[in-house]
Amino acid sequence: MEAEENQMTVRDFIDAKDVKGMFLYRKDGYVLGYLRVYFFNLNLKSKAEKRGITEILTSSFKDDRKDFDYFTLPREIDLDKYKDLLKSMHGNTADLGKRHILAKMMLEGARLSMSGKNFEHQHFIRIWGKDKIQERAEEEVRERIKDFRNRYASVDIVTHILDEQDIIKLCNLFGNSLQASVEMADNDRLYAPIMQLPDESF
Repeated sequence: MEAEENQMTVRDFIDAKDVKGMFLYRKDGYVLGYLRVYFFNLNLKSKAEKRGITEILTSSFKDDRKDFDYFTLPREIDLDKYKDLLKSMHGNTADLGKRHILAKMMLEGARLSMSGKNFEHQHFIRIWGKDKIQERAEEEVRERIKDFRNRYASVDIVTHILDEQDIIKLCNLFGNSLQASVEMADNDRLYAPIMQLPDESF
């Protein structure tokens, strides 16, 4: 019995049927798609521009309450190359002022590496659909995710529709303890949230 349990595949464990193209397929028939929303610094905009962007996005999402949610994941940043670059620049710079600034930057890089706070936050929107005819669910998810991409593009926010490899990497953020924040591990099923819909409880 124990040997059989140990042979359980990852696919069985995470309730995923398949990942193909831009879709993740669950065993219960749901089709899911993911849109990554890249970092956008609103503080670089004037008050009028901030207001305009906010109003455009708010109005575009105002009447849309159907089958989507927004989530953020931390990802550890490898600072080794950055620290090596600073060290090289420090060694090749004769100007005392520049050396002082680079030394401060090197100390900050070392502090971030040692503190475990060297994370960037990645933002995603998850969209899903279900239909007796799988192709119809795929088409619905495809059209909605393109619509979301266009909404953000209208205010110059860069987004990316995740493909097969991207979705696998996204699953890895949930399942790889070196990549995912330990604070998110509120149960033993680390892969579950990537496919879990808001109204479900495992």
